[in-house]
Amino acid sequence: MATLRTYRCKCGYEVQTEPTGHYGLFAGEFYNFRCAKCKEIISISADELASQRYFPTSPKCGAENEEIHNWNPIEGHCPKCGKKMQEVPGMIIMAD
Repeated sequence: MATLRTYRCKCGYEVQTEPTGHYGLFAGEFYNFRCAKCKEIISISADELASQRYFPTSPKCGAENEEIHNWNPIEGHCPKCGKKMQEVPGMIIMAD
């Protein structure tokens, strides 16, 4: 089950995700990571992580494990500017 919410930074960057930093949909379970190379929040499926032997690679820029870090909106900060992100009121999708 997933309840996706929008998290926005004052710099304008935003991401839609679960507060926990991972979510499950019919397509599988996904985990959020912060890429230090492209400065984006990326989601990688559990299947893809396993096939990469848990050394994740960014699907956006190809960065490898030393530049990929676990991320969630509660503890994490904006990948662009480093400031705290704020939750935008309301959910955007709820899936079971």
